[in-house]
Amino acid sequence: MHNRSQRQPNAPTAVRWLVLAIVAFASATAYLTRYCISAANTSIQQDLGFDDAQMGQLMSAFALGYLLCQIPGGWLGSRWGTRLAFTMLSILWSLCNIWSAIGSGFQILWASRFSLGAFQAGLVPVSAKIVRDWIPVRSHGRSSALITAAMSVGGAFALWLTGRLLDQGYGWRMIFASYSTVGIGWSIGFYTYFRTSPAQHRGVNRAELDLITASQNTDDPHTTDPRHGQAPPAKTEPSAAGSAPLVARMLTNPGVWGICSQAFFRSAGYAFFVTWFFAFLEYAYGMSKAQAGLLNSLPLVAVVVGSLVGGLVIDGLLIMTKSRWLSRTGTAIASLTLSGLLTMASAWTASATQLSVVIALGALFSGIGAPAAWAATIDLGGRRTAVVMAVMNMAGCLAAVILPTLLGNWFHQIRAAGGEWNPVIYLHAAFYFAAALSWLAVNPNRPI
Repeated sequence: MHNRSQRQPNAPTAVRWLVLAIVAFASATAYLTRYCISAANTSIQQDLGFDDAQMGQLMSAFALGYLLCQIPGGWLGSRWGTRLAFTMLSILWSLCNIWSAIGSGFQILWASRFSLGAFQAGLVPVSAKIVRDWIPVRSHGRSSALITAAMSVGGAFALWLTGRLLDQGYGWRMIFASYSTVGIGWSIGFYTYFRTSPAQHRGVNRAELDLITASQNTDDPHTTDPRHGQAPPAKTEPSAAGSAPLVARMLTNPGVWGICSQAFFRSAGYAFFVTWFFAFLEYAYGMSKAQAGLLNSLPLVAVVVGSLVGGLVIDGLLIMTKSRWLSRTGTAIASLTLSGLLTMASAWTASATQLSVVIALGALFSGIGAPAAWAATIDLGGRRTAVVMAVMNMAGCLAAVILPTLLGNWFHQIRAAGGEWNPVIYLHAAFYFAAALSWLAVNPNRPI
């Protein structure tokens, strides 16, 4: 171990923020490979002869792999260390997207998308563990916001760029393969620079290390819950010998059920944007791929803005009110309710552009609730954050498994019958209302 005392400046170094930026960039590159299939939906159908129902199954295949491997992904981050686990996972999911690019049969494409989802399943739990290991508690909201915003940046960019490239005559196979090279390049840079623990990184000085470790070892003394008028007791981690099994503690914690329920419904709302909204604009309004890609990117850009605002809001409320409940739960309930109202109002607009703008405003408020979910999960999970985050993400994945297939079949029926498209929007709004109600069970002051 090198001697930190010989080079200790007065101010903390800022390696933790560079690490956070690198992790956020990983999220963006992962979403390039994840959602390029949504923009290429109708192109793949024309090339390979698939119908809407089959494309729904392909998009659900990713979500199924993602669902089943959430806990294994979080376990790998704890077992192998986040440095090795993240590197290997990024390389493997990039190779799976190349596999998709060269596949032709339905079964081959289904297997490649399932495998892509399985390897990307570690993204969120490993990222959450890095946030806990590297970022002070007071900045968990902003840090979570940056990562969730980066996810939507990657998704928006993938939909916009893929739509433009397809309109310019580039094939979907070449597009898929080129996106994969970004993740492989990131993996090399990440492994070279990153270290699992801040104490192992040569760029971290003693002041920065003390800043990080102090927040891990103590609860925030400035947080109180106004509903009880007192500060919550400091969290203590149970010993392995004297505590109930982790699964039992999670099953009996209402907050875990609430955080998982909100994840399911919030994910269902988001899944529409990244699976079938592109085709919705093509089918319902007869738009070109470039136009659909641009309008499809608006809600995802709005989620980015909302996530960044939400991070500032929950950190600011924590400082002002001294309440984790108001900071996390209160913010999420208010923002998701507004999201549902605006999403419902988008069905009453007169054009595709108006619909996309109003629905994007709703997406902005859903984005504000995203950092609250990350921060509350970290509060609930403590040193078990990777596992609890994986469970929450599994709940979201379940919605992502169900919705693409459901919408694929529904779209097929609407097109065959010449039916009305507004019920699709009403269902979308209902997801956000249900997510808001789910937060009533979440109290971040009661860890597992």
